[in-house]
Amino acid sequence: MSPKVSSQYKTETRDRIIHSAVINFSLNGFDKARMEDIAIDANVSKGTLYLYFKSKEDLFYAICQNNIKKLKGQLDVLFTHSKEDLLYNAEKFYDGFQYAIKDDEQNISFEIMAECSRNPRLRKVMYEQRIKMLEIVSEYLNLQIKKGLFKKEMDVNAIAYGLISLYDGLSLSKMIGISNDFNKRVWTETIKAIFASMGSSR
Repeated sequence: MSPKVSSQYKTETRDRIIHSAVINFSLNGFDKARMEDIAIDANVSKGTLYLYFKSKEDLFYAICQNNIKKLKGQLDVLFTHSKEDLLYNAEKFYDGFQYAIKDDEQNISFEIMAECSRNPRLRKVMYEQRIKMLEIVSEYLNLQIKKGLFKKEMDVNAIAYGLISLYDGLSLSKMIGISNDFNKRVWTETIKAIFASMGSSR
């Protein structure tokens, strides 16, 4: 087998394991999910699973990293060239990120939040993910300031964390049965109001 094929096989195996972990965490909860079940559903041996991931915490970290990549992709959609584009793309961002982050993955995040109080290592992973998300959103907001679209004096970190918290809250609303259409309208109108107030006078 050539190195290229071997690398592709490893990537496919890793992705299959992560997908299996998402399903198992969603169905059974993080605490009750078992590594052996994840291996079975991924169609790999338990030994192979442990070559890729040493623990459920490592698997959750990998899921978080995947979600970070999806977030960056959708932020590229939201933050484009003009303030008018930002307002127009708010709805596209919501739809795109909802599509990229499946319901199972969103449910896992809330399951993990509950588990964090009992699992210090998991709490550390969750904290690191939140800080990384904050850095990424702040970076995109700073780019808009450099373009002259947002005011220089705005508190970038506070706005970034507010946007993340808004999305988290709407994801929870969706999970408990609030209609996705209503959640999308809340997101879009709130983003429009926030971005309009942040607009540069230039």
